[in-house]
Amino acid sequence: MKKLILILALGFGLFTACKKGTLVENTTYEKLEIGSNKYAYLKLLNLSPGSPVVNFYVNGTKFSAGYSTSGLETGGFAYNGLFPSFGYANTISGSQTLSAKTLAGASTDPNLEVFSTNINPEGGKYYSIITNGLYNTSTKQIPSYKMIEDVRPATDTTKVFIRLLNLYGGGPALDMLQDVTNEKIVSAVPSGEVSDWVTIPKPGQTNKYLLKDANTQETLGTLTATLTKGRAYTIYTRGISGDSSFPFAVTFYTTFYSTIN
Repeated sequence: MKKLILILALGFGLFTACKKGTLVENTTYEKLEIGSNKYAYLKLLNLSPGSPVVNFYVNGTKFSAGYSTSGLETGGFAYNGLFPSFGYANTISGSQTLSAKTLAGASTDPNLEVFSTNINPEGGKYYSIITNGLYNTSTKQIPSYKMIEDVRPATDTTKVFIRLLNLYGGGPALDMLQDVTNEKIVSAVPSGEVSDWVTIPKPGQTNKYLLKDANTQETLGTLTATLTKGRAYTIYTRGISGDSSFPFAVTFYTTFYSTIN
């Protein structure tokens, strides 16, 4: 399966050499129009606590991997691993199998399929797919996943958009507040769900945010970040309630940019 990484750039370059006897790069590349209906666009996040390092496959063909100068698989995505870090990776639209396998060189259970599901992404649409649930060491499986269609908000260079994805397993619904003003930004997002896009106060400067139990108003965690104007971010929680090995934590990634993505 031909796979392209969607890079936030204005074009692709080809390296060529004209001197006799020198190596010439003559590979034909496909120019990918941003948001083309020919492909669907995926971002993958491994939020399965206790998960081994994995790489993802689409229809049996490797879809994610770390860079390697040797051509051999040297890395993958452990708990809280995100692929790609920026933008999306594209795939064909329609019904297909998404799976995850341990590294071929892993010391334990090498090349073991630990996750498999059918997905049906539509052409021209963006998706975040998050593997989650405590890794089952008996069955050696990642038990669940969540697939979210990423619909671009009306981004512009004066605003910051965020959404809150609550994947704190077994935890309460969450509020998100701005620390200094105590202004509520997002209200009562249940475990396993994601909020709508909202704008944040005081965009473009360092802010501290509080993540609170929506019922008791206990502060479970905080996030201090400078979020760039013109972007839309997914702020997500992870961990397992009552499990000290996987405590409550909050992180974020860029979902959309104001110009191209």
